[in-house]
Amino acid sequence: MSDRFLPQGYEEPLNIQERLKRVKKVPEVEAIEFFDDEFEKISPRDFKSLLEDNGLKVSCINLNTHSRPKWQLGALTHRDEKLRREAIDAAKKLVDLTGLLECDSIGLWLGVDGFDYPFQVDYGIEWDLLMESVGEIADYGSQVKISLEYKLKEPRQYLLVGNAFRSLYLIKALNRKNIGVTVDFGHALMAKENPGEVVSILSREKVLYNVHFNDAYREWDDDLIAGSTNLYETLEFLYYIEKSGYQGYLGFDIFPYRIHPIRALELCTRNTLDLYRLLQEVDKESLLRGQKKMDAADTHEVVRKVFFK
Repeated sequence: MSDRFLPQGYEEPLNIQERLKRVKKVPEVEAIEFFDDEFEKISPRDFKSLLEDNGLKVSCINLNTHSRPKWQLGALTHRDEKLRREAIDAAKKLVDLTGLLECDSIGLWLGVDGFDYPFQVDYGIEWDLLMESVGEIADYGSQVKISLEYKLKEPRQYLLVGNAFRSLYLIKALNRKNIGVTVDFGHALMAKENPGEVVSILSREKVLYNVHFNDAYREWDDDLIAGSTNLYETLEFLYYIEKSGYQGYLGFDIFPYRIHPIRALELCTRNTLDLYRLLQEVDKESLLRGQKKMDAADTHEVVRKVFFK
């Protein structure tokens, strides 16, 4: 848990064994997501054995291009063909590991594929390279879900896959059946999107592959405890996830920094499960009637009752 003000982190780093033991202290957690750089420290088979020992599954394996200096100017869009090929091959290795780890999806959060200044890149070439690379990965892993996690900015000032609709454009342009989207609640807020609306649209297109819960003050990827700041929007996020028929995991993507990580994870799970229980108390028929009239006062009255009893 480091930041630019305390690069060494807010506590001593733990190895993967110790981190998995921590996760198991929260009984509601059934699976983990992780970046592939874990395999620099442990073999995939040993990693699987650790997961089995702790009764955990894998929900998604994510490609880490953002913390390797060689890709600081781009990974899947790097103009140096050798470096771009290395990034594509790294993603293909994750596809190869999905069988061993009994996981059906890999995540592409392309934090270095973007730009920082006007005139820095040729946008047309950048998008051509992005489409070519993602298309090749999708074709290689045709039986695996390739999930694009969009984000407006950071670490680059502008990311190519910056919002839900750029993601959807990329998916439609590539016309592959195994490419979808990871919706991160805080990323949607930062992109000035409504997370519930995004879930509704992506599920209509059958490309909602994964969801991350957290919270934020909308201007940055704060990665706060889920349900700690934007209660109504989080409840609506859950409402449309349930309405969509989504069958995947509800994940947490947080940076607790000054809160003990297990305490933060416990609060995430409790807040999300409690909000889900509140959702079951919402009078759905009255809500639909209010929405039919487009009456904000009526719909608000329906929902506020579950908060203020």
